[in-house]
Amino acid sequence: LPMSRMDIGDYLGLTIETVSRVFTRLKDKGVIRLLNLRSIEIIKHDVLQAMSE
Repeated sequence: LPMSRMDIGDYLGLTIETVSRVFTRLKDKGVIRLLNLRSIEIIKHDVLQAMSE
């Protein structure tokens, strides 16, 4: 989805800083790869899904 971190934060009711911190944690755990400021690649779909349950 073509959404900025600000758009994601607005949609979820979070600040851009919170979105950035969560993305960084997911990147550090190898769950996602940050391609640029508007694009991420999900590497471990199963882990991300388990986190959402």
